[in-house]
Amino acid sequence: MAYQVFISHSTRDQGLVVAFANLLAKFGLEVFVAEWYLTPGEPLDAKISTMIEKADCVVALLTKNGIRSDWVQQEIGIALKTGKPLIPLVEKGTSRQDLAALQGREYIEYDPLQPQQALAQTSTYVKSLKLRKEEREKTLLVAGGILALLLFLLFSGGEK
Repeated sequence: MAYQVFISHSTRDQGLVVAFANLLAKFGLEVFVAEWYLTPGEPLDAKISTMIEKADCVVALLTKNGIRSDWVQQEIGIALKTGKPLIPLVEKGTSRQDLAALQGREYIEYDPLQPQQALAQTSTYVKSLKLRKEEREKTLLVAGGILALLLFLLFSGGEK
């Protein structure tokens, strides 16, 4: 299963979202952007909650537009509540007061005049989260195989 990333953003930042989603896709990551998955008639808050719950991590684009978006603030709250890794990308010059929803978390600074560095740094971090998840899954698979083998040997050893 692909590593899934939910991008929390203001719809006014579509150019940045598309550039970032394309970069993540190059790493083999699946990107969730709420408005790219239309489900007419479904309550938007339920749809977004479900997408965040399915995602492996959430990237919050806290541009000047994103900080003012009630949706972005709610999505950050959902990510924190569900325990998803939250990767904030904060526009340069943003005041600390505007970052209260981050609850003192570290973030990656984004310069709108030179977005490449922040997008690359964020993509690299997301890729490291993906690799950690894959390693955990491999470890669990190996441990499960060893346990199955031990159980097999234990229960088959008495039958001759």
